[in-house]
Amino acid sequence: MEEQTESLHKAVTALMRALKIAEKNVQVAHRELNFVAADIATLRYLTDHPDCMLSDLASHLGVVPTTASSVIDRLAERGFVSRERPETNRRSVALRMTPEGQDAFALINAEERQTMKIMLDALPEADREQFVRSMTHIAESVSSRDEE
Repeated sequence: MEEQTESLHKAVTALMRALKIAEKNVQVAHRELNFVAADIATLRYLTDHPDCMLSDLASHLGVVPTTASSVIDRLAERGFVSRERPETNRRSVALRMTPEGQDAFALINAEERQTMKIMLDALPEADREQFVRSMTHIAESVSSRDEE
């Protein structure tokens, strides 16, 4: 297993470097919108969990609530996220993407899909389905460990 681990490490490192170089030609919105990784992860979470609470976001990002609050502050200042008080609990604050945030995330998501296409294009068509299944399995397995 040690040899497989080393081979996988080399392959993933090379893939990440190659994709970073390839993304420079693709990632216009990433540069123009000037998002950091936490901003994108937050917008992705809010897409799937509208009206979530800050504590939920912090838990998902693996950060303390004050850090998540800083990310929300930054995105709210730019008009991408809003804070709303739910009628059912006026003491809490629900987080929601604004239409501008949805548009920005749609651009980011489209560029990320182009990057995924670069990865799939590197494989023979016959291997693509198995690759996607394997990556999905890895992602689900790693994600379930994070939730424990």
